[in-house]
Amino acid sequence: MLTVLAFVVTIVVIVAFHEWGHFLAMRAFGVRVLTFSVGFGPRLARLTDKKGTDWVISAIPLGGFVKPLDRRDSDLPEDADWTGEFSAKPAWQRVITYAAGPLFNFILAFLIYWVLMMAVGERDSLPVMGAAAQDSPARQAQFQPGDQWLSVNGEAVRGWQDVFNEMVLHLGEREPLSVTVRQANGERAQRRLPIDAWSQDPEQSPLEVLGLNQAVIIGDVAENSGAVRSGLRAGDQVITTNGEPVAGWGQWRALLQNSPGKELPATVLRDGRTVALTLYPQAVDYQGQTLGQLGVLPGGLVEHTYNPIGAVGAAGERFAQQVNLIGSSLAKLFTGHLPLDSLGGPVTIAQVAGQSASVGLASFLMLLAYLSITLGVINLLPVPMLDGGWILFGIIEMIRGRSLPERFLMTAQGLGLTLVVSFMLLAIYNDLVRQFS
Repeated sequence: MLTVLAFVVTIVVIVAFHEWGHFLAMRAFGVRVLTFSVGFGPRLARLTDKKGTDWVISAIPLGGFVKPLDRRDSDLPEDADWTGEFSAKPAWQRVITYAAGPLFNFILAFLIYWVLMMAVGERDSLPVMGAAAQDSPARQAQFQPGDQWLSVNGEAVRGWQDVFNEMVLHLGEREPLSVTVRQANGERAQRRLPIDAWSQDPEQSPLEVLGLNQAVIIGDVAENSGAVRSGLRAGDQVITTNGEPVAGWGQWRALLQNSPGKELPATVLRDGRTVALTLYPQAVDYQGQTLGQLGVLPGGLVEHTYNPIGAVGAAGERFAQQVNLIGSSLAKLFTGHLPLDSLGGPVTIAQVAGQSASVGLASFLMLLAYLSITLGVINLLPVPMLDGGWILFGIIEMIRGRSLPERFLMTAQGLGLTLVVSFMLLAIYNDLVRQFS
């Protein structure tokens, strides 16, 4: 139920904002708006305002539209009142009207980022390596425990999210990533990380596919805990436990929970030196089970909070980063660097929306902003039937000084419709394959 509700809210919000942009531009230029609809299909609710616009909520929440009075799409007789007819407006006004939808998607995303930067700030983990997985590209690139990523192909990174974003920008490329790291001893080094394995399976986590295990760095240590007895200190990086390399917090926590009251030999990195310790996970009762617990919190976290002014810059940076990420992904999809089966449809959106909503409001809002940017960027593609196609035709008309031939516009619209529907069907097919494979 949460998945369905989150999906409906997501689509309704980003579509309503998109269409609201078109609507406000039309009203500003004196265009008569006949219908503002959120959703398609049978009408569930309808309200007509004083200017004659029907405000409609329809049964299928997979989109929406604003319908202006337009000779190209109307069955009104020629002697009808055509005041405020859309196609008669100057080309520059129509260009602005088409661009207003994507613009409002961008405004929505920016506002979400701005609010989140003030409310929760930015949180991430330092991009420090644990032990690289056996027989993995990370092991091939000779990553060592304690390596802290400083840059990827010359672009500075501050946390694992920055690392992920930079990797996405180079997805599908044959050249290995050039990674600058600061080693545990403080010296800088270069690593060459091949990402072909992830390019072949981009739906998986790149960290998992490439063997990039995140470091387990100790944060706060509870008093009178097993961690104190073990000699753990804040800032220690756990390298091995019970003779096995530590491959992230999840694996290490599971090992401790399964070892209540046991003595586990371990090695940690402390100030660039390897130190041998013995861990003593204390036995605790939790929901009828006896689990091992050391009494430590994760460390190596990067946290930034912002006032309203500072949040503007942080939100702008996050917005630009996501636009670049989405634009790059679309370009790789059309150039064949990303497989077409990576395209997701409504089922994928619903699942991701449900998962984000279950994590918390901030996670759901981040997804909402991301999808709003995605909708805006896609609609700016120069494809007939999308806003970008009509913007392109409007600009050509402004340059020509006269309208494009009606036959050309109808043909282009038919081709654009075929292309858009084909991609929609492909996305739905991919969803079904993922569900039943």
